Amino acid sequence: MSDPQVCERVGLPGGPLDLLRPADPDAVAFDPVAVDEGVEELHPPHWARLWPSGRALATALDTAGPALLAGRSVLELSCGLGLPSLVAARAGAHPVLATDRSPAAPGWVAATARRAGLRVATAVAAFDGADDAVGGRTWDLVLAADVLYGAAAADALTALLPRVTGPDGQVWLADPGRPEAPRWLATARETWTVTTRRLRDGVDLHVLRRP
Repeated sequence: MSDPQVCERVGLPGGPLDLLRPADPDAVAFDPVAVDEGVEELHPPHWARLWPSGRALATALDTAGPALLAGRSVLELSCGLGLPSLVAARAGAHPVLATDRSPAAPGWVAATARRAGLRVATAVAAFDGADDAVGGRTWDLVLAADVLYGAAAADALTALLPRVTGPDGQVWLADPGRPEAPRWLATARETWTVTTRRLRDGVDLHVLRRP
């Protein structure tokens, strides 16, 4: 690909999306990731990586199409690859609040959206502070791509989702098999109806609805 700003062109059922590289690679911190025998490797932050769960959730949303998303208010927990927000914007969802641990991630999603000719309302809100950012608002659809990679994240989801999802709303969680997912889902099933289907790349899509 000739454009140095483009990280990758991702093909989705509704058409391709060009993902931009972070604006300032020198400013990107590297996260330690544990590998075999306790050795840690340094990797770019999660929002700069092409996570399979982000791809799978984006494809599921894009396939569902405007009939599901048009006019809905969408809360995205963890920008990940940024594709859920972009697909929701393409389908006419409004507004989209994107949250993430990294303050740079929502801006990166917004820049990629503008490059793709899409309009997406993003807000810089730390994941653990998302409850403060939404201010008690109810949301029609909550998107979560690969956020269950830590006990703190799982606990935050357990506390946050019931307060921000409307009575007829849904939560779509793309789960690539994180070890804490079964514990969190067991808690979720106490108050939610959970339907699971397998997506590509070994990712499960959990759709949570109020019973």
